[in-house]
Amino acid sequence: MIQKWTQTLTAFLLLSFSVSCVEKKEDKNTLLAALLYLAANQIKVNTASDLVNESADDYNQNNWGLITGSTLNRFVSDWPANKPNHITGNLIVLQTDRANKANGGSEVWNPYVKSDVSKGVYVYALNDYKPSGLPSGGFRFNQTRDSGLFSNSVRYQANGEFVDDWLNTYGINPTKDLIVFAVGTGNSTNNSEDAIADSAPAAASAAGGVQDITRGVYWLRYWGVDIKHLAILNGNLRSNFSQIYPSQTSSSKSTLPGKGNFTVKSIRVDNTIITSGLEDIYEIAKNNLEAQIPGLTTKQFLIDARPTAQWDGSAAGRLDDDSGTTTAGSNPNGNRTAITTSYLHSGAPDAAGKKYIPFEGRIKGSTTFPWLALFEGFTDTGALSTSAADAFAIGYRYKSKAALKTIFANKGYTTGSTVVSQCRTNFEAQVNGFAALNILGYPSTYYDGSLVEWTALVAGHGTSSVNQVPSDFKWRTDTSSVSTNLWYNASTIIVRPAINLTATTTKKFIQEDKAYKY
Repeated sequence: MIQKWTQTLTAFLLLSFSVSCVEKKEDKNTLLAALLYLAANQIKVNTASDLVNESADDYNQNNWGLITGSTLNRFVSDWPANKPNHITGNLIVLQTDRANKANGGSEVWNPYVKSDVSKGVYVYALNDYKPSGLPSGGFRFNQTRDSGLFSNSVRYQANGEFVDDWLNTYGINPTKDLIVFAVGTGNSTNNSEDAIADSAPAAASAAGGVQDITRGVYWLRYWGVDIKHLAILNGNLRSNFSQIYPSQTSSSKSTLPGKGNFTVKSIRVDNTIITSGLEDIYEIAKNNLEAQIPGLTTKQFLIDARPTAQWDGSAAGRLDDDSGTTTAGSNPNGNRTAITTSYLHSGAPDAAGKKYIPFEGRIKGSTTFPWLALFEGFTDTGALSTSAADAFAIGYRYKSKAALKTIFANKGYTTGSTVVSQCRTNFEAQVNGFAALNILGYPSTYYDGSLVEWTALVAGHGTSSVNQVPSDFKWRTDTSSVSTNLWYNASTIIVRPAINLTATTTKKFIQEDKAYKY
């Protein structure tokens, strides 16, 4: 903000000086130069409503946002002839992994979309980006940042240096090129590009790649990239492209180019409204989904993308402590289990040394909205329609636009509300948020810190050493005014990020990102 004020003040002083000069007839062109300077350095600050993108009813008609294998084939077959009119640059396809990993790696089609440098088609793997200090499991567009309240623990949007370095590693100009994210076969351990998948892996694991690619779109939109330069393939390449168009596949991907010099500073829009800080979510919960937050509509629709059993507390997990008893609280469902792993430990709960958040429950006013419910092969409650094999064969495609609209309506969405997506770490929520913002065209934002951040602000735990905030702390979350269905996990299995009790903001990283552009 200081930098923005400085820039505005500089322009104002320059303008004032110019007027003075004109009056003295020393330089009649100076005023025009000052006005042009002021205009050129303004940044359009978008609201959540400004960022909506509604898909065509027939996904085959989309050239950005959610595209089909048919459209990708059209692009790859002859990019110069078939590129959208607004695209003047290259087609950049970014795969999470290989498209032929199942059945012991014996699938006969090639692992990559076919590149053609002569026609401006480039194909890379997401794991080709290997920055220093690589996050565990590969770079997936996030970074431990300082929110003001939490420092160097919870992951938020990766910063400006990362986005510029990432774009320039692939030689991408996001104001000219079309960037297409695609899942190959599906996630494996640590986002490995090459690890072999089972013929019918667990749905939540294999479909996890969709979380990665939708987060990629979210990250680039945050940094100002227009949705018309971004797309994801509907469903994985294995089932929705490679088997259908084998002649458009290749045994190899493109070689990374020399580093480019693009910077998102040149994109003079501010889309940071797409990311909400804890203080925003606190107001939304406290005000019963009618918080007055600049940039959002006056009503909010808060969704929890975790499985319903985690949202309502009925999920089976590990006992609150190793003795099978609890002194720190009780699960209202009677089975006293830890469900949600901490920011240091991912995956489902088990008894193998994982650590958990201080308290379980949900943000007040949130609606259960399991992310898998949005894919073909799953019911609207997120359960498999038939089998994991069937869902794997489909390749985790989004349901039709009409079906998605019905699901949102049945969950309670009303026209004009801003969809606010959250889960444990803001990855599952990416699937829901993409559907809301980029398919249905609903105003949307995401809570980046999600529950691993929310549940750390504890004052009422039975073990005093767990409590990190005073009972009257302004952002205390273990109260019925902002959280519901809550119970505490045992102190022996809890880990939480350190808190800065003197914090005046929970959005320091967003302020830093604004300053990077301003």
